[in-house]
Amino acid sequence: MNMNRKLIIGFIAKDKPGLIHAISETVNSHAGNWLESKMAELAGRFVGLVVVEVDGEHFDVLRQALEEIEDILSVVEETELSPEILNTRVLELNIVGPDRPGIISDVTMALEKYVANVSEMETHISAAPMSGELTFSADASIIVPFEMDWSVIAERLDQLADQLGIDIILDEEPDQ
Repeated sequence: MNMNRKLIIGFIAKDKPGLIHAISETVNSHAGNWLESKMAELAGRFVGLVVVEVDGEHFDVLRQALEEIEDILSVVEETELSPEILNTRVLELNIVGPDRPGIISDVTMALEKYVANVSEMETHISAAPMSGELTFSADASIIVPFEMDWSVIAERLDQLADQLGIDIILDEEPDQ
């Protein structure tokens, strides 16, 4: 009896039409099922993560075919979809301030000390409207143990924000 197996595909390629089709057609032609994905254009490259499911008998052939798609650099690994972690809450994190190296490193180091796990993050750098100064911004979702008093994390992030000269806001997700 063949069981379904899951692959996570990480890829990067020069941005051009047809990239997603090349990956999806390869998955489809090898009896795979596209489950979920996140993709974006970054610095002239198209990057993404895709989770697919495939019957065990097609697993190795699909994996090899994905790694051999022309003009796409990919990493393909078997994965298990983890069950949802119970007793956690999702907090929203927003960071804005003058750009400088190390902001993400400093913030994630503070989060790690409180067993906070970043589940999603998007960052941007843009010119401030009046001054033209480069401004860094980040929006993230973090997961913390439910029993943790997240105001302790917020207090630490406030101290860090003062040290770095940026704004950091930590808040519960609106529907929590």
